[in-house]
Amino acid sequence: MKISLKMLSAAVLVAAPISYLSAQSVQPANTTAPGYSTYTDRGLTRAEVRADLAMWKRAGMDEFWNKSETPDFYSREYKTAYAEYVRLRGGAEYQQELDRLKR
Repeated sequence: MKISLKMLSAAVLVAAPISYLSAQSVQPANTTAPGYSTYTDRGLTRAEVRADLAMWKRAGMDEFWNKSETPDFYSREYKTAYAEYVRLRGGAEYQQELDRLKR
């Protein structure tokens, strides 16, 4: 089966922009909180990961993931806990935990 030059050209013209757009990185909308970073430019240190986990647990986010089901992301409780995590993560608590872990 031969593919005509017009069909091949059309396929390339459609596929090229789609592949370009899919290669672009998308930053989540909720990363605009002060002090919150996506860490896309560098790797995390072990202390940073442990400090972040401590903030996650302190906010109570781990309780939502202890069940066999996916948490209800739209529930008031989940949103409140996540807001607390973002606050802790961007605040002095995170830095204090990080300093403690680096010693």
